[in-house]
Amino acid sequence: MNTQTFIVTGDNQIHCTSCEARISRALKRISGVVAVTARSQTQEVRVMFNPRQTSADAIRARLEALGYRVGPHTS
Repeated sequence: MNTQTFIVTGDNQIHCTSCEARISRALKRISGVVAVTARSQTQEVRVMFNPRQTSADAIRARLEALGYRVGPHTS
């Protein structure tokens, strides 16, 4: 398993628990994503995933499709 933390940047921020839940639901639909924690306080999205089934780039693309600009991810 891999764990990556993505930082939301730009004007469209994670504002509330509804935003956190929306992100979590969308990312958990990606095959191979095991756990998601989105935090409005820190603008961080931490994702645990199976690298044989998905990639950090695919997760980033889903976040961007939701309208969030994402900075460089970290381990």
